[in-house]
Amino acid sequence: MDGERDTYMNKTGKGLMAAAAAALLIGGAGTLAYWTAEAAVDGGSITAGSLTLTPNDDCTGWLYADGSASAGSPVTAFVPGDVVTATCSFTVGAEGDNLAATVDAPDMLTFTSAPAGTTFTAGVDASYTLGGAALADGATITDANDGEVLAATFEVAIPFGDTTAVNTNDMQGITATLDSLTVTLTQADPNP
Repeated sequence: MDGERDTYMNKTGKGLMAAAAAALLIGGAGTLAYWTAEAAVDGGSITAGSLTLTPNDDCTGWLYADGSASAGSPVTAFVPGDVVTATCSFTVGAEGDNLAATVDAPDMLTFTSAPAGTTFTAGVDASYTLGGAALADGATITDANDGEVLAATFEVAIPFGDTTAVNTNDMQGITATLDSLTVTLTQADPNP
């Protein structure tokens, strides 16, 4: 009886081992052969656009601002409290399929003057035209404006004094350098 049992166990064991081997081959635990293919194509090239602002070196010179004393007259000797204005133009370079840029200038400027060591801070307002038409607040410049003229009119309020410097005698006889006014074009994210 033991001989029959050994033969039965031997056959059963071999059968189980064969089934397990087949399951491994079919189930992926062993090596599975498959084919792959790949190919490269020439995707072509893309070119980046650009955003530039080139000064035209045509600033009108400083005049007294509308609504202030001596409005429209050239500034020769300012006094504290005067409001002066100048207009300068720039050529816009704008290339880009989805380009949009906003224009801005600083609200406050610190001016260093001669003699050295004398400084003052002045408030600045700026307004703009693009291609001769007024540019509304928040309006953007796009590639459709490439080559157009952006004109910036600056209005600078010379300080009359404040709680910390009521008497600004150190401004007497100075020459203030007003050439640090900057216009900036800032690109907006096309996919915010």
